[in-house]
Amino acid sequence: MFDEVNGLMCLRALVDESTLEYPIKEELLLCFLRARKYNVDRAFKSVSIESLLSNSTKLIFIKICFNRQLKNYMKMVKNYPELFTNLSAHKLRFQLKEQLQIVYKSRDKQGRRIFIFRAGRWNPKECSLDDIFRCNLFCLQQLASNLDSQINGIVAIVDLENLSLNQARHFTPNYAKKIAELLIETFPISFQIIHIVNQNWIVHTLMSIIWPFLSPKIQKRLLYHGSCWASLHEYVDAADLPEDYGGFRERLDCLKLSETKVPIDETCNLFNLN
Repeated sequence: MFDEVNGLMCLRALVDESTLEYPIKEELLLCFLRARKYNVDRAFKSVSIESLLSNSTKLIFIKICFNRQLKNYMKMVKNYPELFTNLSAHKLRFQLKEQLQIVYKSRDKQGRRIFIFRAGRWNPKECSLDDIFRCNLFCLQQLASNLDSQINGIVAIVDLENLSLNQARHFTPNYAKKIAELLIETFPISFQIIHIVNQNWIVHTLMSIIWPFLSPKIQKRLLYHGSCWASLHEYVDAADLPEDYGGFRERLDCLKLSETKVPIDETCNLFNLN
């Protein structure tokens, strides 16, 4: 088992903060460390070489992966200030009340919270794509601030029901690549698969354009179910899902806002780099 305390000390020593614009809090380092440790352990097991590596070799490998992820994240913060600054419940209140983003209070059998993004409900006339992305980022920051989510990761479901051409035209290849890189390759939370449901022909056409711009790593993380709930239930138990996705829980639109979202702070101090 990787020693988190010693690992944190080593990683702190590795980070050259003189090259960064912001100081790195210990709590944020731990957030990245826990997310990366989970992924690295799975990588070792998947190629059956874990037993061939000493603890010191594993530590070196984790350091390398951690440093890359942290630097990529800091680069994203610097390059896209319009997405990362002023993330607060007050500033995003009009977008959040539309409930495109839903997080269950309860967890699945693996201790993971279920994050649902109902992209098909987005109205481009009322808010920009950047605003929607900022809401997603804000909710994920809240999740990543939770110790259980740092260790167990989350389940991500993207619901594309009723996605129209008017919505799809905003998803350029570059924008899609930027979103995917942030969420899968740089953000300090583990979601091994992003489950896509209720996609239509527009989505398939859009993805055929975007697909070549996505890295192989990101491509492997996207799993399409359509409206085949048996396929989704192979990964997420029906007992942990609402009726909308063939589950046993109450439909999403029948729930009150307070019943579908975890309590959120006004801002997320863990990711406040100022």
